[in-house]
Order: sequence, then C-alpha cells, then structure tokens
Amino acid sequence: MKNRTCALLLALALLPAPGRPAAAAGEWRGRMLVTTLPAPSLRDAARSVRVYLPPTYEQPEAAKRRYPVVYLLHGWPGGDGNWPGSGRAAETLDSLSARGAIPEVIAVMPNGDGIGRLGRQEWLDSWDGRAPMEEFVWQDLVAWTDRTYRTRPDSLHRALIGLSEGGTGALNIALKHPGVFNACGGLSGQYLMTDDWGMKAVWSEGATAVRIREENSPALYIGRIVHTARQQVIYFDCGIGDEALADNRAFHRELEELRVPHIYNEFSGTHGWGYWKIHLRDALIACTARMR
Repeated sequence: MKNRTCALLLALALLPAPGRPAAAAGEWRGRMLVTTLPAPSLRDAARSVRVYLPPTYEQPEAAKRRYPVVYLLHGWPGGDGNWPGSGRAAETLDSLSARGAIPEVIAVMPNGDGIGRLGRQEWLDSWDGRAPMEEFVWQDLVAWTDRTYRTRPDSLHRALIGLSEGGTGALNIALKHPGVFNACGGLSGQYLMTDDWGMKAVWSEGATAVRIREENSPALYIGRIVHTARQQVIYFDCGIGDEALADNRAFHRELEELRVPHIYNEFSGTHGWGYWKIHLRDALIACTARMR
C-alpha cells in the first residue's frame, strides 16, 4: 500500500546522515524571530513576519555560510504566528535537520492577511490591483529575505509550502513563478478554486470572479505549463477525512495523466492542526531534497 511505502521512506530519511551523528535532545535548536518587512506591493510599510534561523546560523564558524529558504504560508483564518505556534514548525525543523533528514534552512512565515472578509485573500492578487498578495510573496518577501539574511538566492534553494488555503497558494504561486521557486508543497489544499464565502473584494463578481478563479486553479492551467512543471518539485497531501480529498485525488490523477512528476500522499486525519503539525515534516523532506 502506498502509505506503507511512504512511511518506510520517511523512516529512512529520518536516520542520521552518513558521517554525521544525531544531535542530543535540546542541543540543536534554531531561533524564531518576530519582525516586520516593508511590503510595497501591498502599500504596507511594516507587515509582520516570523523568521526561523537554523541552529548554526549565528555561530562564528558559519559567518560566511548561506542557507536555503523555505517559505511557509498559513491558512484562513490565520496569521504569521500559526506555523510557529499551533504548527510547531521550529521544533519540526530542528528535529529533521538534527537527524540529517533535511538540510538546515531559513524558514520565513509571512502574514497573508488581506482585503476579504475577516482578512481572507487566499494568497491571490485582487482583481482590481488594490491588494496584490501573490506579488507580495514572490517579489517583496523573497527580495527582503535575500537582502536581510544569508540566503542562497536562487530558485533551486527556495521552496514554498502551505496549509489549507496556504497550500493552494503555495502550489499556485510556485507553479506560476518557476524562476523564483523550484519546489512547492501543499497540505490539505484545493487546486480547483470554487466560489467561496468572503472573497468578493478579492475576485469581484460574475465573469470577473470566474476568470480570477480559473487563472489561479492549478488543476485548470497545469496542462499549459507542463514543461516548467516537470522541472519543479511538487508535493501535496491530504487527510482521508478531509473535505478537500476528492479535489486532491483529481489533481493527482491529472498530474499522472500529464506525466508531471510529483509526490502525493494520503494520511489518516482531517482538516486541522493535529494533521498539519505532523505532516509538515513530509512536505519539508520532499521540498528540500534538491537543496543539499
């Protein structure tokens, strides 16, 4: 069964890398920063963001070392504190890098609060150009990170991962900007966008709303970008008790028919933090595999 194979691969990945002993518990810990960045695309001078710096980042002997970057997008309702809080992202990053399952990475967790109802925006550019959230991610956020931290500033060393609406956003943005992100991961995302509550300010109404949803549905446009998609790392998973399961299965079948390489997993669980905080590790292992 597919899940047993995936579990075996994950167990092997969690073994210490050859020649590198696993760090003792508590000795291998990164640092989480709470800060802001300018977001000119959104006309926001100080948008909140959390940044995880890996364990060796501030050590004197690593002063000239540069690191890959993983960007983590939250769902709705949510904010930049979700991944480090409910998602326990720092603990997962520490644990995986200590075991050599992933390289040490900088992780950046932006605030995607937008103009829809209760801040909903689904990481989309608004129809009228008033709130270009996608542009904020692939331009402002990436440029600021490369300017501020010792990154490896190329697409091969950047991944975009998200949960729920952040999962949709991660695949959508990365697939449309392969020159910026080589890898993307979605947990419980939806890849065929449908009309939903609280989004009128983002995608307008009528034919305009339909066009915006179609332009941001990977399941609808993937056939037009097969050449670039085949060069990227695409990972997504879904809980077998999740309402988005049928959507995920349909997208998986479409990628198989188009012969687009990808990793798709189904695990026990539903649409919540009990699922996402566990399976962040699967997305990280898949999306950083080329970054070593």
